[in-house]
Amino acid sequence: MKRLFNTYIKNNLGLINLFGKSFGRVFFLLLISFLAYKLSVKDFASFAIFWSSLRMFTFYAANNLYIIYFNKIRDSLTLDKKWPLKISSNIIITAIFFSLIITIVSVFIFDDVITTILIIPSLFLYIIIRNLSEFAKVDNSLFLSIFVEDVLFYVLFFVFSVVGVYVYNGFQIIVIALLLSLIITAVICLVLFKRKFNIKINTYKINIKDFSISDFKLGINYSFLRGNEVLSNFAVRYLGQIYFGDIFVAYAHIMYQFYNVFTLLTMSVISGFQSKITVKTQGELNKTFFNKMYLKIIKTISPFVLSVIIIIIIFNTQILTWFFPKYIEYNTLLVKVSFVGLLFLLIQPLVFILVYNNRFANIRALNFSQYFIMIVLYLLPIINKEFNQQNWLLVVMTSFMVVQGFYAILNYNKIR
Repeated sequence: MKRLFNTYIKNNLGLINLFGKSFGRVFFLLLISFLAYKLSVKDFASFAIFWSSLRMFTFYAANNLYIIYFNKIRDSLTLDKKWPLKISSNIIITAIFFSLIITIVSVFIFDDVITTILIIPSLFLYIIIRNLSEFAKVDNSLFLSIFVEDVLFYVLFFVFSVVGVYVYNGFQIIVIALLLSLIITAVICLVLFKRKFNIKINTYKINIKDFSISDFKLGINYSFLRGNEVLSNFAVRYLGQIYFGDIFVAYAHIMYQFYNVFTLLTMSVISGFQSKITVKTQGELNKTFFNKMYLKIIKTISPFVLSVIIIIIIFNTQILTWFFPKYIEYNTLLVKVSFVGLLFLLIQPLVFILVYNNRFANIRALNFSQYFIMIVLYLLPIINKEFNQQNWLLVVMTSFMVVQGFYAILNYNKIR
């Protein structure tokens, strides 16, 4: 029994990461429930758009460098006890480049100078937290990553938001609470990261000569590959407000919180196994290794995903009554969203085993296909004004998975 516990639970990085991220997700779900109840539909919709915008901006501005540099930084941190300044130079220069674009985009999205001013520092802080929490996993220890990104941040955000709403009930106070949470989390993250690896940084000077065009381009390719879902999460809310109004944004945001439970279950396990999935030499990636890792991920996740689906099927009305009583009429939609989560479970491990090992050979064709389909779907409510808004939400949620799954299978077939 002890051996089984050590093998499948205690030493299972995917499962450990799953439990840690579940803690943060529960806090966020409770916060969303609180905000949906306390805020007006308009303010709640504004928060939904702001939050999805920040997550989207962070994803693109980080440019997947925490994946690209994961292998390179492993030896530097664990053996040499040094922080490679080339990596921080690329991260910061890339973030500055994207922040200029994001500032312009934010003005059009929010039509509010104060909101735009607040989102830029939030963006930089989120990038610091995301990169360091990912790099903290290079020694196969997940404690720092989980504590910073999934415990500390969400607890602070929950506390500051609840207190803030009782002081001033409005969208702006939530944005301020978010910024304060990010500042404290980023500072603590930097201190703990430096202490964990006992690294010495002799200079903080950023050198433009260290900037890598090839890494920047590779990051953009991965951003297009993975960004379909992030962009979709934002566009559903933003365009949905234009097409269907604030009430659609409100219930769509709620449905995405439940959908995110499934993405959390899947991605936290995949992320936890990152150091195991990423091979040191390309020759190690064969079908035997691929199949072994895929099955290990599926076996780890599937009991949790299937359990959540069963719970939602049986108690969908009660769940919405407990957490989102204003939106109980969408209980049937909640069941449908749970099956979208099952599809996510089956496809994403295929995709990320390839991504972590830089083995997506036809990435441009994939990106063209998924974005072309996405644009067509975004135009559907204009082309057909009678198109059901709930079906539109489900189709947009599902489309990128189907396309990525198709191309992942093509790439898998090329592996010997």
